[in-house]
Amino acid sequence: MLTRMRIFCLLLLMITTGCKDAVEEKTLDFKTSLFEIKLLETMPVNPRYTQLIASDSGEYLLLLNDYKDKFQFLEFPSGKIAHEIPIQREGANGISGFDAGTITKRDSLWVTNRPPSLVLTNFKGEVLKRVNIVDDQIPLTSLRSNFDRRFHQFGSKIFGAQPLFMDHFGMNKEGIQKQRLVFSLDINTGDLKWYDVFYREDYWDKGKKPSGFSWTEKDGKLYIAPWHDHEIQVFDMASGTIIQRKEVKSFHVNKFNLVNEFPPLEKALSDLFSSDRYENFLYDKYRDVFYRIFLPSFDPEKLEEEYNQRDLEFSRPYSGVMVLDSELNIIGEHIFDKFQIYSLNNHFVGEKGLYLSVNNPFNPEYDEEMFRYLIFTPELEDD
Repeated sequence: MLTRMRIFCLLLLMITTGCKDAVEEKTLDFKTSLFEIKLLETMPVNPRYTQLIASDSGEYLLLLNDYKDKFQFLEFPSGKIAHEIPIQREGANGISGFDAGTITKRDSLWVTNRPPSLVLTNFKGEVLKRVNIVDDQIPLTSLRSNFDRRFHQFGSKIFGAQPLFMDHFGMNKEGIQKQRLVFSLDINTGDLKWYDVFYREDYWDKGKKPSGFSWTEKDGKLYIAPWHDHEIQVFDMASGTIIQRKEVKSFHVNKFNLVNEFPPLEKALSDLFSSDRYENFLYDKYRDVFYRIFLPSFDPEKLEEEYNQRDLEFSRPYSGVMVLDSELNIIGEHIFDKFQIYSLNNHFVGEKGLYLSVNNPFNPEYDEEMFRYLIFTPELEDD
């Protein structure tokens, strides 16, 4: 009887510890440093689009200056303005519904426009091509190329993302498998193609999670990382198919937001704050690792001070980062100090590591006269 009891207790211990190990937080060794760029003219300290570009003449930080309606190339790391691309709203080169864009090669800037279309401009801001984007399965009302969903060129094809549900409240669960997430445009032939890439089949099994994802590219593969789901899909641009799907769960992301009906603003904010989500997904070619930024839930009443709740959604108090190896295995994760990081945008990867803006408006060291970045460098076993 005693032996049976010991075996039972051992099995129980194995089951409980096994479950715990499945969600156990993996600590991460890292180092940080502060990097600053003095602004030489008026521009947002957290541009909604940034892209670090390497060329034969050096590195440049491409940013969208919404104050002056132009893209600007800043010499990196000096911050000197090297070139500007004006965004015209009217006339022959006008892009009235301009949203954002991506540099795909020298003198080629692809931008998204409304109604849904792609526009190719050169570095003078002259429009070279306009292509309407139509989905034959659903009415397409929006198309964007944000900093975390930029275009990627593979051969003669430009690959773009369509992450949003076009009718969140009107569609049912089955409609998810009609909302294709990836398309390509052949710049030589003009052929448009949509691919059978969807959110996972059980995406709405527990309720209507919002849509949205970030993606990054490595070796001809697009890694699609949803904001409201743990699974990452790997899309092969050569074959046009999903070649891998993997659950990559943060220890700190446990409750996703559910929006089953249109809520009043106060409830919408409360639901956002009490839920967790992922954000940008980036590849670090210098270390062959991925970074997945996440936003854990928080209680505004426990922040010690009273803040405007609308502002808190754009400047969350807490954010963290997961570091994944080349096979999407979790190396470790870290949560930054309160208001240490501005997580909404303005981060990129450079040779020294992951650059994260520390110009959070609620950070006491917030500075409107310079870009300020925390360089986050994971210390890996082979370092």
